[in-house]
Amino acid sequence: MRKIKLMFEFGHGPIWNSDPFMGKLMTGIEIVDSDSDLEVWNRQCIDLYDECYEFNSHGKGCYFNETTLAKNKKKLLCILEQIKSRLGELNDNNFTIEDQATDELNKVN
Repeated sequence: MRKIKLMFEFGHGPIWNSDPFMGKLMTGIEIVDSDSDLEVWNRQCIDLYDECYEFNSHGKGCYFNETTLAKNKKKLLCILEQIKSRLGELNDNNFTIEDQATDELNKVN
């Protein structure tokens, strides 16, 4: 059985795998990869999560701003729920979902 992992990383949407910075889904599961709603939500998450990265800030070449993540948390969680709901609709018992993204956000104050 295939697994779809939801996780955050700079330049990537939460649905792995996806084309860096573009959000095009590349899970290898056709019904998922061709879903336009999932692609839009994936792209929205890329934009919100990447806002947390600052370059040449706070005396560092790359700084992750936890305050920005906390500000974006509610919107990211809402989009993740839409993604998980849609994946559930598309799933015909051919894949499982490993949700590391929600776990990460739930740790943010």
